[in-house]
Amino acid sequence: MHSGGPAGKGAPAMTFMHAVHECRADRRRGTSPLAATRAPAHNTPMPPAPALKDARALLKRVYGYDAFRGLQENVIADVLAGRDGLAVLPTGGGKSLCYQIPALLRQGCGIVVSPLIALMADQVDALKQVGVRAERLDSSMDFNTRNGALSAAGRGEMDLLYVSPEGLGTSLAERLADMNISLIAVDEAHCVSQWGHDFRPDYRALGRLKGLFPGVPRLAVTATADARTRADILAQLNLTDPSVHVASFDRPNLTLSAEPKVGNRTQRVVQLVKARAGSSGIVYAATRSAVEDVADALAKAGVPSLAYHAGLDAGIRAARQRQFLLEEGRVMCATVAFGMGVDKPDVRFVIHADPPKTLEAYWQEVGRAGRDGEPAEGVALYGPADMNRSLQWTYSSDAPDEVKRVQLTKTRQLFAFFNSDECRRGAVRRYFGEEKVDPCGVCDACRGELGASHDATRWAQMAVSAVLRCGQRIGRGRLVQHLLGEAKDDFDTELSKLSTFGIGKDLPRQGWNRVFDALMFEGLIAEGGEALRPVVIVPDAEEAKSLFRGERTVSLREDLEAPRRRSRNKGAARAAVMADLSARDQAVFDALRQWRTDLAKSRGVPPYVIFHDRTLAEIAREKPSSPEALREISGVGEKKAQAYACDVARIVAEAA
Repeated sequence: MHSGGPAGKGAPAMTFMHAVHECRADRRRGTSPLAATRAPAHNTPMPPAPALKDARALLKRVYGYDAFRGLQENVIADVLAGRDGLAVLPTGGGKSLCYQIPALLRQGCGIVVSPLIALMADQVDALKQVGVRAERLDSSMDFNTRNGALSAAGRGEMDLLYVSPEGLGTSLAERLADMNISLIAVDEAHCVSQWGHDFRPDYRALGRLKGLFPGVPRLAVTATADARTRADILAQLNLTDPSVHVASFDRPNLTLSAEPKVGNRTQRVVQLVKARAGSSGIVYAATRSAVEDVADALAKAGVPSLAYHAGLDAGIRAARQRQFLLEEGRVMCATVAFGMGVDKPDVRFVIHADPPKTLEAYWQEVGRAGRDGEPAEGVALYGPADMNRSLQWTYSSDAPDEVKRVQLTKTRQLFAFFNSDECRRGAVRRYFGEEKVDPCGVCDACRGELGASHDATRWAQMAVSAVLRCGQRIGRGRLVQHLLGEAKDDFDTELSKLSTFGIGKDLPRQGWNRVFDALMFEGLIAEGGEALRPVVIVPDAEEAKSLFRGERTVSLREDLEAPRRRSRNKGAARAAVMADLSARDQAVFDALRQWRTDLAKSRGVPPYVIFHDRTLAEIAREKPSSPEALREISGVGEKKAQAYACDVARIVAEAA
């Protein structure tokens, strides 16, 4: 971020060093490094409450920025006024300033609750660099160091103390309660909620801080929390009349894509990484062994890579994290154990070799790319086995049934998102509750790389109608049987009397599963009942009515009837595509396939991502010479027509 830019991380070295020199001079004079902006000691008359002008002055003096960005100023204003609050700001959005600056301006020492030692250490080190008196209290510190930090806070000589939620469960909280505390910040606040993607039981006990620190404002901050999670955070922390600030979940600098797993997953990851050679990136895999496999494959391919997972010694993990932060062009292969609080600004890509369990986790992880605001990518590989793995993890957990049911729904929503043909960023934003969302224009869906969109509204209407007529009391498998007209027991026979029995015979079972996936993501259906025996329900009757009236549509990336027509033999399928090509058309087709192969290699994507054989065959037959003519070909969207029209016209002219 350039000097004088909006508030965030990455201030220039000259600004930091200037602040450090000033602070050191202040210390030699026996004054606080922030004497001009901090409130006087507790036993002096209380000054007027700090105002936003004081916050702006402090922002410039200590951090080197001219202005706040996004919702930072609104959040800070509420905390300065002594209000409790919740701030949901995007990764890289400067959440830490929302509590650091009020802590420096308000009287007393600020307490920051943070889940990871590494995260605490990074923030404390950065604060010390700009002359802020900060320290952390965690299990890695010896008694004397911890006691020294607490004593300094008790004397009013500490600006910020970082503590773990586990630490506050001990007598530490009572000792801090005897001190003058300016505010309490709960970082990574989604950990509070059992509905969130990273629930931590120790966070649930933080609600007791209200009684221990009466009158002290408490601020919860996170990057990802849907409406249900936000409500749970507010309730569990017992916030008083809180202000709630939710920024847009959009990350304009991120280009997102998702592709089904085909062939060797590890080799595909190697292809993707090598296509981005020289860039720092993160590759997420589901298991420790998968992490090691990917890291080894990358190393053999000449890519500087590291493996990181919970099975490694803590010292090794710390050393590898530091190496990743300090070196350019390094790729970290990791499980979900890596990433929270990692502030490396120039991560250019995040690749999910295996997807996470929820859309919240996906957005948290992919958001670690492009924290500097420069262009970055998120690529996800996914398959049915991944969804089954995530579902089984939830089934086998010891969470309450209600929580399991929600998590199972979220998993299905994530995979419906991957398999959808709608704008990636737009879908994420709608998932988190944003309205009037425009397409991003740069994801694989917006670029038309997924092929033509197919209207599935008629099938969606049938599916929702079946759910309602069957009384919202049966699961997906039985619903599909019902739509296909299959009665396998007495209960099915009873349901066969309904008008929806057998109305979906024209669509294969695989197609109906795709329809139900899409409806799940759109929120038109959900799972209820017991976690291990879920039933399909319609959560919003008005939305269902809008679907039946045709006011709401559902579209998918593939023709749902296509699986019935496709041959299972790839050679036979290709032969069928080419069967009606003349010798002249065959020459054009071969030239187009070579062009597609070369283009796919240069972009590090499978050839089918450019065009399918069936589309190339139709191009060879029709020989379009303009974007408008190319747009008429099945499988060519507007973006692809504009992008490839010149190449196609040239190849057609040369080959013909």
